[in-house]
Amino acid sequence: MKRTIIINLICLFAICTASAQNNDSIPKTRSHYTLAIGLGWSHYFSNMDLVPARNVQKDFIGTSLRFMWEPEYRLSLGLETGLYRIFRVDSVLTSEYTMDARMYMVPLLLVIRMRIVDNFYLSIAPGLAVQFSQISGIGDKISSTQYSFANFEACASYLYPLNKHMEVGGEARFFYIGKTNDYIMSLNAVFAVKL
Repeated sequence: MKRTIIINLICLFAICTASAQNNDSIPKTRSHYTLAIGLGWSHYFSNMDLVPARNVQKDFIGTSLRFMWEPEYRLSLGLETGLYRIFRVDSVLTSEYTMDARMYMVPLLLVIRMRIVDNFYLSIAPGLAVQFSQISGIGDKISSTQYSFANFEACASYLYPLNKHMEVGGEARFFYIGKTNDYIMSLNAVFAVKL
């Protein structure tokens, strides 16, 4: 409940700040849409370790896809998804049996982004996530899907314009998974196209 109140207060503050700006201080640009693709390193922080640390891999390549509506103001809105492998566990149980476990996550987020200075952005994104698990090695393969509804992402981005329609840059993001009370941190290289 406290997290929801804090998120709502941050969003309200950002909207009030954007609407209170003097029109002369905002560069006159037309409203446009942007499609951005990110790829980079991600690390999973678990709140508990169920198996020895040497068997758990938590560093992977993560991808993100973001569609933004960018009006002439500092505040913009969008949708984001992606694919992150959360962890992989490979264990030898006995000489005959091994166990392989994988978990992936696909977030579905509503992004609220603000341009702080030229080319530098801060964003927050509440939303849901779908987690896929697969376990194999003993008997049949076991697959499960679970939904996490109380998720939150904070992101800092720097996007350098190459020309009128393309931008490249990087972003650091921190993602909280409400269902498992865990975190993902990622550093992505980003390529964006203005539509």
